[in-house]
Amino acid sequence: QIPIQINVTNIHAVKSSPTVVGNITGVAAQPYNILYRLSKDATTTIKIYAADQSGGTLPFVRTIVDALPRVGEGTPDGTLTNGDFWDGRDNTGKLMPAGLYLAVIEAKTEDMWSGTDLAFPTTIQIGLDPLQITDIAIKPLGMSSTDVAVINYVLTEAATVYVEIYPPETTFTNVNVSPPVANGGIQPLKRIVEQKESRKILSTYWDGRDESGSPVCDGNYVYAVWAELPSGGGTIKTEKTLIGAMPVARGLVLAFVTPSSTVIGSSPSVAGLNPFYFKYTPKRDTLVTANIRDMSNNMVRVLVDNEVRFANFLNKEMWDGKDNSGNYVSSGTYMMELITNDSFQCAENKISTVTVVMPVNMFRITDINTKPLLGGASDMASLSFELTQTMWVDLKIYYPNLVNVAPNDWPWDSGIYENGNNIVYSARGMRPGRFKITEYWDGRDDVGLLVPDGQYPFTIVAHSSGAANIMYATDKVMANGYVDVTRGQIIFNDFDTIPSIPQMYNSSDVVKLPPYEILFGVSRQSSVTVQILNLEMPPQVVANVLSGGIRDGDMIYNEFWDGKDDNGQHVQGGAYNVRVVAQDIASQLTSLATVQMTIDVYPLRIFDVAIIPLTMYNDAVVSYQLSEAMKMVTKIYKPGTSFDAFGNAYPPETASLVKRIVGVRPARTQINEFWDGTDMSLARVPDGNYLFKIYGSTDTDGIDSLTGDIGSGVVVADDIVISNIPVTKGAVGDVCADFANESFFAPNPYIGTNGYFKIKIPETGDVSLRIYNIAGELVFKDEFLSQAFDSYVSGACNGYYCWPKTNLSGAKVVHGVYYYVLRFKATQGTRNICQTVKKILVP
Repeated sequence: QIPIQINVTNIHAVKSSPTVVGNITGVAAQPYNILYRLSKDATTTIKIYAADQSGGTLPFVRTIVDALPRVGEGTPDGTLTNGDFWDGRDNTGKLMPAGLYLAVIEAKTEDMWSGTDLAFPTTIQIGLDPLQITDIAIKPLGMSSTDVAVINYVLTEAATVYVEIYPPETTFTNVNVSPPVANGGIQPLKRIVEQKESRKILSTYWDGRDESGSPVCDGNYVYAVWAELPSGGGTIKTEKTLIGAMPVARGLVLAFVTPSSTVIGSSPSVAGLNPFYFKYTPKRDTLVTANIRDMSNNMVRVLVDNEVRFANFLNKEMWDGKDNSGNYVSSGTYMMELITNDSFQCAENKISTVTVVMPVNMFRITDINTKPLLGGASDMASLSFELTQTMWVDLKIYYPNLVNVAPNDWPWDSGIYENGNNIVYSARGMRPGRFKITEYWDGRDDVGLLVPDGQYPFTIVAHSSGAANIMYATDKVMANGYVDVTRGQIIFNDFDTIPSIPQMYNSSDVVKLPPYEILFGVSRQSSVTVQILNLEMPPQVVANVLSGGIRDGDMIYNEFWDGKDDNGQHVQGGAYNVRVVAQDIASQLTSLATVQMTIDVYPLRIFDVAIIPLTMYNDAVVSYQLSEAMKMVTKIYKPGTSFDAFGNAYPPETASLVKRIVGVRPARTQINEFWDGTDMSLARVPDGNYLFKIYGSTDTDGIDSLTGDIGSGVVVADDIVISNIPVTKGAVGDVCADFANESFFAPNPYIGTNGYFKIKIPETGDVSLRIYNIAGELVFKDEFLSQAFDSYVSGACNGYYCWPKTNLSGAKVVHGVYYYVLRFKATQGTRNICQTVKKILVP
C-alpha cells in the first residue's frame, strides 16, 4: 500500500441556502459536497451507505464516484482539495429519507515500481434531512373586508404543503410527526393543501373562515405547517411540524360616528338645527340600521333599516329633525343609534352598536338687527332676523313710556304686552325659514300719525304653526330692547331763488326779472308753504306762492313767483324775503323748519338801452327792452334841457319838447324807436346834442296816447331812461382822404387770378380806373358811373370789382410793376374831385 491521505471536510449544501425570511437563518440541504485531498494522483471510488442500522452489513445507497481519477498534491503538505457531490438520492434517483448516512472513500494507484497501491478506506458520516420548511413569517388577518392572513415560508424540496388552523390556545402532544397530534383530539378549523416549489419564498393565504365557510371570531389562532413528497413508492415528510400563532384582528366594523348639525346666522351663530348629519366610514361592507332615540331610549325615528353601506367610504346619514309621524321633535338631547351587521365576523360578534349624543334645538331666531329711523325722505326703521324654521312670527313695538320689556315675562303674550293702547306697531304672520326677513316700520302709529323721536321697545316671538304641539323659538329677542326713532328736524337739502335773466342785445348788464324760480328740497315728506314778505317790521305777506303743498323728501321742487302780489298787481320795486316753511304731515308732534332769502325785485324794467346818433346817412335809433308789455313814451328835448328830481323838464315841455313817440311795446324783445331828425312840425332840426326820456306803464289807460302824460296814481316802470342823442347831419369832413385810404388792390403782390379792387365811394359820384405799365403805357381801364355814397364799387370777387390780370385786348399781362389810378368825381351836392395812384406787383 502507498500512503494516500484523504481529507474529507466541510460536507454541507454548497448551493445557496433557502432565502432568509423574517430573520430566520436558512438550513442546510442537499446536494452535499464531499471534500477530500489525495497525496498523489489516484483512482477514487466514493459510495454512500445507510448508517442508521446497528450491527451487520450497512445497506448500500449510492455510488457517487466509481473508479475515477482524481488529482493528488504530494505529501505531506498537499494543498489541492477534491470535491464530489451527493444529492441525497440513491442509484435509482429515489430521494432518501432523513437519517444518518456513511460516505466511504477508497483510492488506489499503480506504477511501474510498486505495482498496485491501495489507500486505507476513509469514511465520514452525513446527516440527511431532505425536506424542510424554513423562514416562516406571518401576516395577521386585519380589519379590511378583503384582508387575508398570510404564511410565508421556504421549502428545501418541491412538495405538498399542509397548513392547518386550530382554535386559540390549542396545544400538541407531538410536533415531530406529520401531521401533528393536538391535545384532546382537537380537529383543525381549516386545512389548506397546496403544491409548492422549492428554494423560493412561498405564501399560503387564509381568509379567516373555517371549513364550512363561516368567519371565525377574532383571536390568536394556532397554525401548523408540514409538507410531504413521494419518493420511490414511499412518502417523505417533514421531520418537524412548524407551530405558531396566527392573529385574527378584524375588530369592529365601525368604531365611531361623527355627528353634526346645521349652523346658520352670524350674530351669533346657532347650531342644533336640522338637517342633522351622521358621518362614518365602515372598515368593511356591512348592513346598517340607524335609529334616533330620546334619552329615555324611546324610539323617535328610523333613519336606515338594514341597508348596505360600503367600506372605506364616508357614509352620511341625514335626519330632518322629525319623528316617525312627520312631526318636529321638541328641543332636547337625542341619541343616534347605529347598528352594524358584520358578515365578516363570527356569529357572536356580528352585531355591534355605536351611539352618539346630539343636542337638538331647531326653533331659533338669529341674526337680529335693527336699523333706526332717521330723518331721510324715504327712511324707515327696520328689524331683520332669520328663522331656523318656517314659523308664525309676532312682532310688537311698544310706546316707550308704557312698556318696559322684561325677559322673565317671555313669551310676552299677555298683560301689558297685549294691551292695544301700549302697542304702536305690530306685524304678525307666517315667515319663511332660512331666509333673511326684514320688517319695516315707517314710524307711524295705527292711525297714521308720525310718532315722536325716542327709543321704542319691541319683542319678537316665533313658534311653530298648528294648533297642537306648538313649539316656541327659545330666543328671547329684544336686540338691546329698542327701535330708535331719530328723525330730528326737517332739513332743507337745497334752497335757492333764481331770477329770470333776459338776453341782452346792446348791454353787458345783468338784469334780474320775474318769474323767480324758488328751488328747495326737504329731507322727508312735509307740508310746505312758500311766501313772499316785505321788509317792514313786522314783515307783511305780499304773496303766497304755495300754501301747505305736500312735497316728498329727497327731491328738488321748483315754485315760481311772477313778481305780483295776491291781488295780481306787480309789487313795487325793492327788497323782499322769500320764506319757505316745512311741517311734518299727520304728526303727533309739530316740527317746523324755515329757510329764508332776501332778493331784490323790480318787476317793471326798461333795460338794454342803446342809442344810434342821427347822421346824414341814417335816422337816430333808441333801442331797449321791457320786462313786461307796457305803453311806452319816448320824448326828445332840445339841447340844454334839464330835469328836476321829479323828472320835469326845464324849460317846460311847451318850450323844450321836440318830438314824442307813444305806443304799446312787447316784452322781452328788442324795441327800436326811430327819429328822422324832425320836430313835431316835421321841420328838420339843426345839429346838436338832444336829450330824450323814456318811461312807461303796464296800465295802458293810465298814459295819454297823444300827449304821453301819466294819469294820477298810475304805476310806472321802475326805470325812467334819460340820455343824449347826437345829431350830425353835416357832410363828410375829408372826402379825398377817405377815398384814398379806403381804396386798394388785393392781394398785392398779385398771385393767382382772383385779384380785386376795393374802391370807396365817399359821396354820390363817378369813378374811373386806369392801369399803366412801368413805361407809362395804358394797359387797362374801366368806368363806374353814378355810384351811391358811402358804398363800394361792387363786383364778383367777394363783392368787389375783379381784375383778372388782363389788358385791354383780354390778354394776360406780363410780370412786372403796374400803376393804377383811381379818380372820383362827385355828382350831387358838391363838386369834389379826388385821385389816388398806387402800385401792383405781378410776380
